Amino acid sequence: MDAQRTGKLINYLRSKKGITQKELANLINVSDKAVSKWERGDGCPDVGTLPALAQALGTDVDSLLKGELKEVAEERKILTEEELKAEIAKMEAAGTLEKPNNNTSLLKNPLARIRIYDFKRPDLFGKYELRKIFNFFDMLCEKFRNELAGNRNDLLGIKVCAVDQLTNEEFIRSLPQRTFFYTYDYNNSGFAIEIDPQIGKVLLKHDLKKYPELTQTDSDCLKIAYIDRFSQMLQELIFSNTDKSIPWEDFKKPFTKDLNTLLPWSAGQNLSEMCVLVTLALTSDVCTGMINIQLNYSYLSRLCRKAGFFGKDNPQLENLTDIKARPCENNVLVEFGRFISDSVKLEAGTLLMSNKKFGTPLNVIIENKVLFGGEAVIVDENFGVRIIEVKQGEPVRYDEEHYIALRLGATYLSQEDIARLDEGFVLQLDSLPGKPIAIIQDGKCVARGEVVIIDDMFGVRIVD
Repeated sequence: MDAQRTGKLINYLRSKKGITQKELANLINVSDKAVSKWERGDGCPDVGTLPALAQALGTDVDSLLKGELKEVAEERKILTEEELKAEIAKMEAAGTLEKPNNNTSLLKNPLARIRIYDFKRPDLFGKYELRKIFNFFDMLCEKFRNELAGNRNDLLGIKVCAVDQLTNEEFIRSLPQRTFFYTYDYNNSGFAIEIDPQIGKVLLKHDLKKYPELTQTDSDCLKIAYIDRFSQMLQELIFSNTDKSIPWEDFKKPFTKDLNTLLPWSAGQNLSEMCVLVTLALTSDVCTGMINIQLNYSYLSRLCRKAGFFGKDNPQLENLTDIKARPCENNVLVEFGRFISDSVKLEAGTLLMSNKKFGTPLNVIIENKVLFGGEAVIVDENFGVRIIEVKQGEPVRYDEEHYIALRLGATYLSQEDIARLDEGFVLQLDSLPGKPIAIIQDGKCVARGEVVIIDDMFGVRIVD
């Protein structure tokens, strides 16, 4: 059972039923603190509690164990290329295949890449930056491969497997209890290198089956023989890709002190901080093992801000509008809420706290009425919203002239598309993950801010 997935599902089903944590706790004879712990992902319900919990939430035990509703799992089942083409052809023939319209909105398009967006772990870098990091480490592998070729015939190759964004906690939880782990002043704009035990023993010319223990001597020898040189090559290559505004002598200073340890969690890292993880595959004549390079966010930020690491060739996209085309104003707004604007100071650094709890649906507003509730997703590279509830009864109507709104994004839909909206539909918005969202005052964007979660409540910190 995945505590995070199960917790999000419990929160979603409870919110959908409109009951509080305390009311749910009373139904299944546990404390409201236990329910709160489950929804935060800090623990899982006991097996004996699951049947009563499933009944109270209107689902089944299997869905709680998997952290996903059966109907959602069915929608996500993987099809072969032939099956996918057959499904698309069948839908086209029946006239049921929805296609995106010309203004980037999306309605039930099975070909779009859609994933849930978690505000607790924002995307810090876009595809351009991650691709550049991939290419950078590909060059590093080539250099390291050339050094290995003359010394070790049993080492067949090294290549980049993946570049990903995740939290330090997620990375550390994925590691074995004993592993080769080296931090180069990680908490002061540095980086970390982790080597799987199997390939570490191969580099040391040891047999892991005969010598399964990892000793400090092993770690020291590996560091002297390979890791110090690998780290030096990494620093030199990074420096060669900067604008040289920081001299080499100053550039390498943060990495003069290093710590090698067999226990990564003893390195004093901030577990909740995001990082970029680069995974390399080193192949020998007996096995293939992974080398992970964990790049601290502050390290990459320092390279970007002070050393011009990503350069100035990051393409800026400008959408052109046909001079004969009639512009369409966005008529579908997705917001965290609207609030009284009196006495609100809009200054950089100010925290605007909403009354919307993390995990509850966002407001989908059409013609000043809250008609739907939705969850934030990513559609290709843009923010999107998946409609998860249709508001029943008289909708909330916003007629006030003076207000503050925290807006995730917006889009335009024709009246025909609006009439077809229902649960399960996904709309692509005009905003990008990792970028500040709009703060609207009386209909105009007056500031921008980053989404924060404080005590499980949504808020926005003004940055601009």
